[in-house]
Amino acid sequence: MKSYYASLAGNHIAKIDVSTGEASPIDPPTADQGARRVWSDSKGRIWVSEWNAGQVSVFDPAANDWRSWKLPGDEPQAYAVYVDERDKVWLTDFSANAIVRFDPATQTFASFPFDRDNANVRQLNGRSGEVWGAESGTDRLVLIETETGE
Repeated sequence: MKSYYASLAGNHIAKIDVSTGEASPIDPPTADQGARRVWSDSKGRIWVSEWNAGQVSVFDPAANDWRSWKLPGDEPQAYAVYVDERDKVWLTDFSANAIVRFDPATQTFASFPFDRDNANVRQLNGRSGEVWGAESGTDRLVLIETETGE
């Protein structure tokens, strides 16, 4: 089993050897990007929300390769990340006060704005057909029902 974590202060992600507990840092190509959260997809790639850079990046351990995409808007702040069962990448954007979906197949974004100011979703999770966010700024849960079977 492979495990990874994000280091905001260290501006890297790291692979953890679960048998020894040792971590091996992996530097994203964007300097000072502010790796905030990580989530893996069905192909074993690691998706990273980058707070300082306002982008989402993916690290492919098999190819030792990175790709990055800037979130829409003037000054995006990517915080949480979650990859659903269809490998769609969901992120929260504090500056847009929204959840953003990134489709890696089409390399396009869709935005789902919150109905209250300063939602500040710091963590996302989900299950088939649903994405859940915890609004720390409004003390409530938010649900986005997604399309299934695509």
